[in-house]
Amino acid sequence: MAERVCSCRKWELTRLPYKHVIAILNDKAYNGEKVGELHTYAHRVHWLETWKIAYVYKVEPIKGRAIWPISECPVKITPPLHHNQPGRPKKKRKQSVEEKSQKKGDNGASRGGSQSQVASGSGKLTRKFIKVTCNKCKNKGHNARTCKGQGGN
Repeated sequence: MAERVCSCRKWELTRLPYKHVIAILNDKAYNGEKVGELHTYAHRVHWLETWKIAYVYKVEPIKGRAIWPISECPVKITPPLHHNQPGRPKKKRKQSVEEKSQKKGDNGASRGGSQSQVASGSGKLTRKFIKVTCNKCKNKGHNARTCKGQGGN
């Protein structure tokens, strides 16, 4: 207690009495030994008087840029030159949450969406309710890649 150290080292690190120190102080007080003022076991940094002294002075806010003095330095500091970042540039800007929520409320018909967009109710294009037409045989239900030679070339 006189050296202000504990086996867990929390008292040395934080400079505040930890649970082990408080247990010893409680034991001393229970056995009738004089404990003294409890705040004296914490470092002076944590005392209320120290905080009051530290914050007795007001910090005035900085005035606007118009009042700043112009520098007498002969060297003008300029920002670094811009160079494009590696990788493919983004084609579409990122939308805010408000824009995304407005799109969810819209069913696509006012934007000229296709029948599949309107049918699905979402903003993205789907193939739901679409009949595919083959370019070779002009029949519906399959495409030219999966055409089994039902007609055409």
